[in-house]
Amino acid sequence: MGAHQSLAEWVAEGSYGDWTPLHPSDAQRESMFFLGVSFLFILVFWQGKIPYWYYLKWEDLKEWEWKKGRWLTIPIPILTPLKLLTVLYHELGHAVVGMLTIWYKEMKYGLKEGAERGRIEFIMIDKYEGGLTKFGGDTEPIYSLTLPAGYIGSCLFGCWFLFTGFDAKWSKFGAISLLLLTTLATLICFFVRAKSGLFHNRYYILSWIYKWMLFNGRRSRRSMKMHQYAKAERNEKAKYKHDNEEGPTEIDLHASQDLIVGCSLFVGTLLTIAWMWDDSIWLRFIMLFMGLLSALYAVWDIILDGIRYAKVAKSDVTYMAEEHNKRARMHNRLNPERRQKRQRSIRFYAILWLLTKTDMIILVLVLGYFVFTKTKVEQAIESRDFLPAKFHYGPSDLEEDVKIAGSTFKEGMGNLVGNNDA
Repeated sequence: MGAHQSLAEWVAEGSYGDWTPLHPSDAQRESMFFLGVSFLFILVFWQGKIPYWYYLKWEDLKEWEWKKGRWLTIPIPILTPLKLLTVLYHELGHAVVGMLTIWYKEMKYGLKEGAERGRIEFIMIDKYEGGLTKFGGDTEPIYSLTLPAGYIGSCLFGCWFLFTGFDAKWSKFGAISLLLLTTLATLICFFVRAKSGLFHNRYYILSWIYKWMLFNGRRSRRSMKMHQYAKAERNEKAKYKHDNEEGPTEIDLHASQDLIVGCSLFVGTLLTIAWMWDDSIWLRFIMLFMGLLSALYAVWDIILDGIRYAKVAKSDVTYMAEEHNKRARMHNRLNPERRQKRQRSIRFYAILWLLTKTDMIILVLVLGYFVFTKTKVEQAIESRDFLPAKFHYGPSDLEEDVKIAGSTFKEGMGNLVGNNDA
């Protein structure tokens, strides 16, 4: 893009001329620009807070304060629904692979008399990028496969969404797979434990309404007591306490299906609108954004858990290192005459996974760049072959009309020549 060239002119340049790696199509130029803007947008709004500098008045300053202001934040949870789904995909990898290994062990080795079958105790997700899949019963999953499944799952899903987002027709395949994936996650959470967050927290919501909207403190306190009573009654049959005896139970931590459905409806609405408009040209951007968000989450999760907070965090990469080191110690103890296996640090595994994920993301971006080389008009026409949109992309209609007119003229001239020869 030249110094005096606008963005629109730079994109329009790709609509004519033969494609080369140095002359991308207009659709590719839009995708590259959108990915760059999306990266900055996710970087700014990832925490759901926008910082600003607040100046203090002199009379508000305390003796120990030497600054005239401080940093405060404005909560803007614009990415929360998408982040919750991204964390859910990560936990879905743990849940599916974990249960497959549990069923494999129970089929191969059987179940001891009186033992409980392995199961998923709960699947937890939260807006702070946290998640936890807890298994229960007497049959444990094969952790060497279950632990990396979350990283692999979130990265693979993100790469798939990124790849499909480079093309209008393929973005439909990506959108369908996203909805199927979310439906599968919702069903798994439902069969693990049916839970409605709205129903479980109905008294808490009423307490908030009474306090902040109706300004009725007495009813607010009464509703809060009812909330605590209902919570204690539910937790009487709980089998798990998180961190300590006073900690939340599996009932408290498990993801509520209405929360997942609400996030899914939000994303599904965006997908439907983009699908139906302009031959699904805009659907590309939603899939690119979801793919980039999932891929960045997979990378950022490794950086935080395995590198920055490696010594204090109890995360997947921590347990992977412990699992490997346990196997290495057992091998070294049972086979002293053979070559001894080295024990690896948490950061070693984190860096290894970080490089693997980064390479996967770069490979997918390069692959999408060289596979989907068509212009926007060509993509719009091709997307009509699969579940066509209700509203067509204007320039593609014009080009298709020109092609139809040209073929009709050619056919007419052929018939005319044939009649003259006769």
